[in-house]
Amino acid sequence: MNKQKHQHSKSGFNKPFAQHFQQMQASGSSQGHSRERSLDEVWGGSYLQNGYFDGNGNLLEELVRRDKLTPLIEAMINSQPKLTSSQLRRFFQHCRAIETRILSQTSGWEKQKAEFLKLDAAAADAYGKQEKKIPKIFHDFIQRNVAAVKTEKDFMEGFLKHFEALVGFATQHLEKERR
Repeated sequence: MNKQKHQHSKSGFNKPFAQHFQQMQASGSSQGHSRERSLDEVWGGSYLQNGYFDGNGNLLEELVRRDKLTPLIEAMINSQPKLTSSQLRRFFQHCRAIETRILSQTSGWEKQKAEFLKLDAAAADAYGKQEKKIPKIFHDFIQRNVAAVKTEKDFMEGFLKHFEALVGFATQHLEKERR
């Protein structure tokens, strides 16, 4: 009888198993979990690297285009935990309340800026809990946008338009998740 010797790697595992294990680790899929893609990976470049506006002060179209936002939405709802419509609405409504106060002129941007900055703290709290309430990619979305907003124009004409488009396109995806 011809005995076939199994080649072993330095770890002591036979080579096919060791190679499979190394591939799983490299792809981040050990224990059946795939590694969550980062915001930059999903966006296909450095997210918000150029801010919200082009050289003429116009909103960058990529921030409100379906083809750019859909992969981001899908990553948010396919993460663990999944982004829920109630979590998305909670953060969006916080921003709408700030917008309303600014537009009604009961308060200006300088007074509302601190309220806006609290959005980052709310995301950190929701993500940092023992049982996470939002996915990392949504936490990073909020964190990056809060960091990018410097002026009232950034908030009103940049971030809000971008977030509004995300919420609008997310509705159909979140409806599918509820069924």
